[in-house]
Amino acid sequence: MPKSKKKRFNLLYFLIFGFMLYFCFHVYFVVNAATIKTYTLDLGEISNTIEKDVLILREEYQLKAPSAGYVSYFVDEGDRVKRADLVAKIQNEELSGDEQSTLQILNRRINELKNNAAIQNPEKEIEEINNKIDFLYTDISHRIAENDISYIPDLKEQILTLMDRKKLLTGASSLGNMTVEQLESKKAEIQNKLSSEKFYIKSVNPGVLAFYSDGLQDEFSIINKDKLSVTKINKFQDKNLVSESESVNQGDVIASIINNHMWYLATEVTPEDIKVIERGKAVEIIIDKETIKAKLEDFYKGEDEKFVGLFSIEDENFDFTKKRKYKAQICYENPSGLLIPKETVTNYENKKGVFIVNEVGSAVFKPIDTIAGENEKYYVLRYDPNALQNSENINLYDELIVSPKNIKDGQRVR
Repeated sequence: MPKSKKKRFNLLYFLIFGFMLYFCFHVYFVVNAATIKTYTLDLGEISNTIEKDVLILREEYQLKAPSAGYVSYFVDEGDRVKRADLVAKIQNEELSGDEQSTLQILNRRINELKNNAAIQNPEKEIEEINNKIDFLYTDISHRIAENDISYIPDLKEQILTLMDRKKLLTGASSLGNMTVEQLESKKAEIQNKLSSEKFYIKSVNPGVLAFYSDGLQDEFSIINKDKLSVTKINKFQDKNLVSESESVNQGDVIASIINNHMWYLATEVTPEDIKVIERGKAVEIIIDKETIKAKLEDFYKGEDEKFVGLFSIEDENFDFTKKRKYKAQICYENPSGLLIPKETVTNYENKKGVFIVNEVGSAVFKPIDTIAGENEKYYVLRYDPNALQNSENINLYDELIVSPKNIKDGQRVR
């Protein structure tokens, strides 16, 4: 073959080879760039939550019936009482609440008979009262229809007065043709009932009245908070010793007074929990969809070799007086900052970090040094919105490469 032809052939071969090499490189670059996924960095926060059985520790004392009888209360459940406030009364006769009204009716009838006064006809007066009540109701309806409501409260008050009077007359009618002696005997019976033996129960310490007591106020008191075990917490089941019946026996628990300014929550904590829950740092505890502020005050190993965590509660809004054991979610971490998916993080030259895509389409490795927290999916990096962007740092809206296993620093990715 002539020398000139050989040169032309080699040049052509070189050009074809160069073109194929360029084509393959271009295709590889396009395919590689198309398969690289990225994530745009943004702000956010993470929370790590653990679900636990929790036990409420509190200072409380029981109120017990000093005698058998019928209990009535001077305060309602949830009301706060001061030291020595009157809380309840135990009476050895059951009262219906109408005794004073009945006495008034009896006295009226006895006076009529003793003074030979004409005995009034209660049925006739009841009929007149019913007519007046009907008239007042009709008047109220008309005034509402005409939007004239200024006198309605007065009309309602008149109806209530008439109904009280009707109640007395109905009682008088029920007495029938009883003699003075029979009436006075019934009067004496009611007076004896009203003056029967009574026991008044006062609060020893201030607190909130609760109709719950499990009898374990000493074992689960704040003063004994370092004597619990996880086994005791797990085995505990709520039981209420306070009966709903008005009739009580001597020694029965009728209520408890709870110090509602100080609560502790005891639960099992694992070594893993202890690593991430900082002592003294505020956490959020969710019980029955309500969020409570608390902090881990201490933890210790119980007799069963398991760790008990003690959280002091800094929230008085949740009602802990109706039971002792709850299911709770403890949110022990809520750091905020730059959210970095863990799938974008890699180890490169013995450093943990991410690859970002710079303005010319190259991958740049940046190490992670300021991790504020993490969960299963994300790391959180501290972020100062007032700081200027720095090319050496990871910044808001940086584009991170997802799954950067085979990426090299400086590699063109687009």
